[in-house]
Amino acid sequence: MTSPEPEPFQPRHLSGPWRPSTVEYAFWSGIAGVVVGFGILAAAFLMVSDAELQLVLDQARAQGQPMTLEQARSIYLAVLALTTAIVAVIAALWIMFLFFLRRGRNWARIVVTVVGVVWFLITIPSVFGGTGGSALTAVLGVLQLAAVGATVVFANLAPSTEYFRAAGRR
Repeated sequence: MTSPEPEPFQPRHLSGPWRPSTVEYAFWSGIAGVVVGFGILAAAFLMVSDAELQLVLDQARAQGQPMTLEQARSIYLAVLALTTAIVAVIAALWIMFLFFLRRGRNWARIVVTVVGVVWFLITIPSVFGGTGGSALTAVLGVLQLAAVGATVVFANLAPSTEYFRAAGRR
C-alpha cells in the first residue's frame, strides 16, 4: 500500500511563503487606486472650458496682467503636462512599493500604509468638502478613497501579517 502523495501546489510545499489573498487584494486595490487617480486627473482637466479660462483671463486683467486666451490655454497645457508627469512619477513609485509589498517586504507594507493613510486623509476634503468639482470627479474620488482604504486594510489584516513575518524569516 502506498501513501497518498501531497497535492503539488499546496501552499506549504512552495519554495517561499504562501501569499494570502489579502495581500493580492491589497496589491490590486492599490493598482485600482492609481487607475482611478488618473481618471480623476483626466476628468478634472477635460472639464476645464474656455469659459473658465476666460474667468482666469478676466482676473488677470483686473490685476493688470493682460493675457490672451491662447496664452492662457498654453499655460493650461503646460500645467497639464507638468501635473501629469508628477502624478506619473508618484504612481510609478506607489506601484513599485505595491510590488515589493506583494513579494513580502514588510518595509514596503509600512510605506504603503503610511502613504495610503496620508493619501486617504488628503483626499477626504476634496471629496466631501464641496470643492466644486463635478459629480463624476466626486464619484471617482469616493472610488479612490475606497481603493486606497482597502489597500491599507488588506495589507494589515492577520493573514497578511503572517505572510510578512514568514517572508522576513527566509
